[in-house]
Amino acid sequence: MTQTAQQMDKETVRARLQENPGVILEALARNSGFSMAELIELLPEEMWKWTDGSRFIEIMQMLSKLGKMTLVMNTPDVIMEFSGDIPSGSESNGFYNLDYKSPMHGHVRAGNCKSVYLVERPFMKSQTLSIQFMNEAGEVMFKVFAGRDEKRELIAEQVEALRSIFRDGGVGEVV
Repeated sequence: MTQTAQQMDKETVRARLQENPGVILEALARNSGFSMAELIELLPEEMWKWTDGSRFIEIMQMLSKLGKMTLVMNTPDVIMEFSGDIPSGSESNGFYNLDYKSPMHGHVRAGNCKSVYLVERPFMKSQTLSIQFMNEAGEVMFKVFAGRDEKRELIAEQVEALRSIFRDGGVGEVV
């Protein structure tokens, strides 16, 4: 658990997430003393799956083929979103380098990714599906959300592709 002035016990947090799984997890993490990874694992079991962070590059390369999605970085000071095609990338000098020709580009320390979660839960009256990349401390490096069609429904092909990462890789809930 992270250190904070207001510690909550695991069962209190689990009950809160059962009652309202659409709560802003980052705010709950700050107030409860739990990391984001710990909170995800307290969501109802049917809302999350896990795989090892060693699959970071494989997953990023797959995401680059799925069309328009939304990448989110959430800090205490800013929530930054990019909607568009996730760029392809390559590994060099300890980084996964996103294609600089893309509107979104940059460098990610791929080796810092220790786990990846598929999270399917309601948020702001809509069903969401995201891939969340976690560092060793259990904090979110960034999230990638499935895109939506003109009716604001999740794009079925993306949903299936994202779920397949966890199904085909032989992974699931943490055991």
